[in-house]
Amino acid sequence: MAKNANSTGTFRKLPSGNWQVQAMDGYREDGKKKYVYFTAPTKSEARQLLAAYQSKKNAPEEETTGCEPPQAVLLGDVADTWYEDYSTQVRASTYNTYSYTLKILKRYLGDKPIDGILPMDVNHFLDELSAVPYSRSCITKCRAMLIQVLDFAEMNQMIPSNPARKAKTMRIFSESAEKKDAFTEDEVHLLLEHLPDDLLGNSIRLLLGTGMRVQELLALQPGDFAEDLSSVRIERAVQMVNGKPVLGPPKSRRSRRVIPIPEDYRAYASYLLCHGGKAFIWSSSRDNLLCTFRRHFYKALEAVPGVRKLSPHSLIQRSCRLRACPLRWWPGSWDTRISRPRSTTPTHKFPLWPPLWPY
Repeated sequence: MAKNANSTGTFRKLPSGNWQVQAMDGYREDGKKKYVYFTAPTKSEARQLLAAYQSKKNAPEEETTGCEPPQAVLLGDVADTWYEDYSTQVRASTYNTYSYTLKILKRYLGDKPIDGILPMDVNHFLDELSAVPYSRSCITKCRAMLIQVLDFAEMNQMIPSNPARKAKTMRIFSESAEKKDAFTEDEVHLLLEHLPDDLLGNSIRLLLGTGMRVQELLALQPGDFAEDLSSVRIERAVQMVNGKPVLGPPKSRRSRRVIPIPEDYRAYASYLLCHGGKAFIWSSSRDNLLCTFRRHFYKALEAVPGVRKLSPHSLIQRSCRLRACPLRWWPGSWDTRISRPRSTTPTHKFPLWPPLWPY
């Protein structure tokens, strides 16, 4: 952002390539500063729009007839500015996924003036997304992003209040989340028995027994396993940034953990150590290691009759359901974390490892 020395406004180049100028234009009735915004393809044109507005404001009333009104600030430009400023608040992989939601938002509301959006426009926008239909998750993300963009506009005094916060709450947002699917007990037995005895098959078996994420599996190094293979330490995960795998921290601070490996599953960990890479257990000559693993994962499921083609995340669901059932407790299946009341984890508290009472 650049500001001229003669106080003719603050200029910013938007991600869309346009230039936006911001200038103070007196005070509001509540005593707060009032700002005007002008957007143009070039910096010079934006400066001319501001100069024309100031000339019109300062000229006598009889000479102002025929002057063009100031160009309205569009929601698409404000959304680009918000997206640019938001890059330092989230992880690179998360920031990259927001670009898809931003495209949807700009497709439907990008050409609307920011100060002309009403709660009924927000309602109509959400209804249109439901009619396409977009998924519940996508609509939720679009609604949340719109609220954040309009909060940004309100904070910068472009609008007096956020109309998205006054819009109706759609029925899909008030309903409880659907229970995520997981492999059944019979499917788990089929997978353990019929998956190939190779790096992929034993990796899937280990995921079933530990509940670690695929991104964490792909970032494992031989030194992450305990010497007796009783546990595995999670310190890093593979993240996708602009379609390329990047090694980074796990999903959250609580994701740095030590996962006990059940005794019946330690043979699979031993196979990974013997047949995996020296630097990392999993490696690939392709750029997109995560997509490569998922593609082979689905092919492996298709080769096992009687098993549904679920996502790799269903392996976590199955592991959590086994841990949530006291009658299905297996040796060594103590978690080092205190679980949170989320749909992806059991609702009761896991004891710390090692147990604080004698056997």
